[in-house]
Amino acid sequence: MASQKGFTLIELLIVLAVLAILAAVVVPNVSGFLNRGKDTAYKADQRTMQAAVDAWRSDVTSRSGNQYPILDSDKTNIGTPSGSRNSYVDVAALYTSGYFRGADVVASANTSLNTSATNSPSGTYGWYVSVTGTVMTSPTFSSGTYP
Repeated sequence: MASQKGFTLIELLIVLAVLAILAAVVVPNVSGFLNRGKDTAYKADQRTMQAAVDAWRSDVTSRSGNQYPILDSDKTNIGTPSGSRNSYVDVAALYTSGYFRGADVVASANTSLNTSATNSPSGTYGWYVSVTGTVMTSPTFSSGTYP
């Protein structure tokens, strides 16, 4: 009888079982990396937004009164943060004044709240300035939710 070459059914089943075990180990680890990446991206957005707001306020040659680049619910510049979360950062003002390279630079910005933010798709968070001058988000950051 001629010599037959190939794999037996048992050998193929063993290979498939090993691949299934490897996949079961690798897939959960990948999702952990994705969530950490989203958390890091959110923190980078927060640092970018805070730096731009601080630079805006320190540029006293362009504006007086040490005001913030924020808007109220009527989308008019109010300059002073309130205790509420409706004084959102004016992304367009930061962009046109040269503090951002584009109006879409903060990917997590909710375009319906952060006036003239143009990131697509729209992000999850409305960036606002607290009464202490800290840039924060509404809703509060949820780990793994980005943009």
